[in-house]
Amino acid sequence: MTTATEIILHQQSKALELAFEDGARFKLPFEFLRVSSPSAEVRGHGPGQETLQVGKRDVVLVDIEPAGNYAL
Repeated sequence: MTTATEIILHQQSKALELAFEDGARFKLPFEFLRVSSPSAEVRGHGPGQETLQVGKRDVVLVDIEPAGNYAL
């Protein structure tokens, strides 16, 4: 597993930037993170229960913090 070396929260452009030890760097829009969430609201509780996410343009992240060994 590649480890993140830098995590930057861009409030103005509404994106989360991640840099990794292998040199990869990604800038992920908040809206993308919300509609791609592994939550039950998005994925449902089983196969075929996925829900198309709409109206998520004004998503904001107030804060980020570590969760477990690998999540934010």
